[in-house]
Amino acid sequence: MKIRDLIQKLQQFDPEQSIACYSEDEGLRAGGDPIQIFEVLNVSEVEAESSRLDGGAGKPWLKFGKSDKSSRFALIEITSDA
Repeated sequence: MKIRDLIQKLQQFDPEQSIACYSEDEGLRAGGDPIQIFEVLNVSEVEAESSRLDGGAGKPWLKFGKSDKSSRFALIEITSDA
């Protein structure tokens, strides 16, 4: 998702409304437990190199810092302590 897409979606809602994040990713859920929510703490911009573990087949990760393979990313920092 691009920043403009997120802005367009968020403009549909009351700006005073609380916001939470969630994921239905099986790696973040335990059995039949309810879906965990995350609170947004901050939004920032970083220079980082994106990759996937296990030779490209694993989960995506960011390695922070400027390199010949890095790009700028807008990051939304979240916490499970909602």
